[in-house]
Amino acid sequence: MKRSDPPTERSTERDWNAIAWIAMVAVVSSLAGIGNEFAQDDVHLIQYNDRIHDLWNWKEIVTSPFWPAPLSQDLYRPLTALLHSLEFVVGGGGPTLFRVVSYLLYAATAVGVFLVGTRILPRRVAFGASLVFAAHPVHTEAVALAAGQSELIVALIAALMVVRYVDRRRRDGLRTSDWIALIALYVAACLAKEQGFVLPGLLVAAEVCLLTGPLAARMRVLWKGYAGLALSAVLLLLLRRWVLGGDVAGTFTAEALQGLSISGRALTMLTVVPEWTRLLVWPAHLRLDYSPQEMVASTTFGARELFGALQLTIAMGVALVARRRAPAVTFGLLWCAVALLPVSNVLIPTGVLLAERTLFLPSMGFLFAIGGAAAMLIAANDVATSRVWHGLQTVCIVVVLAGVLRSVERQRVWRNEALLAVRSVQDAPDSFRTQRSYGDVLFELHENALALQAYRRAIALSPHGTGWRVRNDLAAHYRELEERLLEAEQLRASLAEQPNQHDVWGYLVAADLALGLYAEAARDADVAIQHGGSISVFQGMRAVADSATRVSAPPGSVKLRIRTTPAGSGR
Repeated sequence: MKRSDPPTERSTERDWNAIAWIAMVAVVSSLAGIGNEFAQDDVHLIQYNDRIHDLWNWKEIVTSPFWPAPLSQDLYRPLTALLHSLEFVVGGGGPTLFRVVSYLLYAATAVGVFLVGTRILPRRVAFGASLVFAAHPVHTEAVALAAGQSELIVALIAALMVVRYVDRRRRDGLRTSDWIALIALYVAACLAKEQGFVLPGLLVAAEVCLLTGPLAARMRVLWKGYAGLALSAVLLLLLRRWVLGGDVAGTFTAEALQGLSISGRALTMLTVVPEWTRLLVWPAHLRLDYSPQEMVASTTFGARELFGALQLTIAMGVALVARRRAPAVTFGLLWCAVALLPVSNVLIPTGVLLAERTLFLPSMGFLFAIGGAAAMLIAANDVATSRVWHGLQTVCIVVVLAGVLRSVERQRVWRNEALLAVRSVQDAPDSFRTQRSYGDVLFELHENALALQAYRRAIALSPHGTGWRVRNDLAAHYRELEERLLEAEQLRASLAEQPNQHDVWGYLVAADLALGLYAEAARDADVAIQHGGSISVFQGMRAVADSATRVSAPPGSVKLRIRTTPAGSGR
């Protein structure tokens, strides 16, 4: 059957059977998490984010940063936030509907992989690649977190855009209505997650690898449509700039990337490449956090960087060699490159050095490349085609079953914050964030001695210039325990590292007053003003200290309640 021929009734029935199997595998791989509570990013983005708790706040949602104050006021994902708001309201504020929507989006994306695959691969190969995608354990984080729905939306839109583009180009060309549909999908992807901005690159990859004719002549016909996509991107960037206050790239940079130049980030990216490969091929070891000291910045070109550069060189070589013999391989590798560009941190540093959820879109291209290699292997063994098919089918079945089992086990890790913290500190013991989260859980369980040990490890593992954040969290726990002297010690250490923390100065003065250290409270209030603290607030606190000194107030008799000021606010 030629690609341009209409599908027969039998082929259509086979496609629907395949779609049913793919969707079932995706759901089965995820369903173990249906009872999971809100955890990690979902706690801040959904559970305690009042902005999304009422759909009538839609104007505020679409004109505000994605993260609520006082968290870092960067990223702009209004489509994802609106979807979260709808799920919260309809689902009564519980996590169940979020899980269901994530599973449906995952199943739809896996079907999208099949639809793209049938345009570039033999149908059975496309089916196998889609089953592997549906069972792939690296997808667990994107599916388990409601915050990961942004990844699912972008990937689904990517598949829809490529399918429509390739189909129309192979038939009678792209019309104005097709470009309008592609631009609408593109805008939706960009409003769901920043990775959406690179999706036109996938269309270019499809044009170069999958379609025929002189490229220059084709571009003379297509340039207006691509210009429309480019104009949409510019307008969206201007919108982001307006909402985010002029910083379209985000204000938070991963600790391992802070202070690095573009060359330093490129070197660091080379050390991440083997992790990308491992996670895409088979993620036997999964973890929530890859931060220092689990992965550190590169300052010189060494063995790790050489290994990553070698893998990139091999991938580029394979893409060039396969260009004509196996275009699906080249297309898949180009898909990976386009999808990894925003999270490579080379051009623009981001808030994560590596996160499993960011590999959701790249994994689609990886499996297209693997499918292309399998199709080439079959074509090169015409005599033993049946044997090759049976061998590939066996491998596919084993991989899918193993993937389902691993995904099911991993979904259970996201059951709640406590279990996630315990497993994360086991998976990434050298991460200061996992140690801090583990300490928080232990404090909640009143295992204070163990919690303090975890916090000490977190402080020791914190990269230079970031330990003050951990100390502030530890001070808050001491405050709850009424250990004001220990609280003051941590606050002073935090301020020695980062003195321009007005709220922390307030907590320190309050601790001084509670301890009866009135002279120190007055002095700290003066220093706070020198560092830009509110004159009226800290002069008032100094007046309290002076008054307590005059009347010789006993320790513990002066107590102030500090009301913190958010670091930023949405429009």
